Amino acid sequence: MNLRQQSKQKTREHILNETALLLREVGFLDLSSNMIARSSKVSQGTVFLHFGTKENLLRIVLDNIISSLENELKTRCKISSSTHIFLKNYLEVIIEYENILSSLSRDFFYLPESVRKKITIYETLTKNMFFENLQKKGKKKISIVDAFVAIDGFYSQIQRYLVEKNEDNTGSIIKDKKGRLLKLYRILFE
Repeated sequence: MNLRQQSKQKTREHILNETALLLREVGFLDLSSNMIARSSKVSQGTVFLHFGTKENLLRIVLDNIISSLENELKTRCKISSSTHIFLKNYLEVIIEYENILSSLSRDFFYLPESVRKKITIYETLTKNMFFENLQKKGKKKISIVDAFVAIDGFYSQIQRYLVEKNEDNTGSIIKDKKGRLLKLYRILFE
């Protein structure tokens, strides 16, 4: 790779990183190509040269974030762990990604279809991980249908908290509601 190609690649990666930071701060709907260009210290033309459209740029960034989240969950939330350790690790990952998950939850219907599909796949992966952990390590034996209804209920509560998270709030709503989530989990699955 020659110097020009290296410079272009470096600029592209810098724009991607800055866009990811901005998404966490302002969300999908409030993010403009002008904000991205200013934060990246490049012209809007440079942003469009590298990515074509703002939607393409955001799709790439969101795909990367969701893939990173999925990998983190697969790494830290071992199916063979006790239900308590599995849930603790899951909540820690959600707290780490809370700002972007909150933004994605609020802006879901405005996101590009490809990103919405990726989020749906992530949600299915998460629910399946919970189910497999419950089947292997759960104290209470419940039917498959009842297990998924309970998992949906638990997951919906987390989603509700993420949607309610105030954009100005720098604290963690999941951390604040962790006691309630643990209690709900015990009621549903123990």
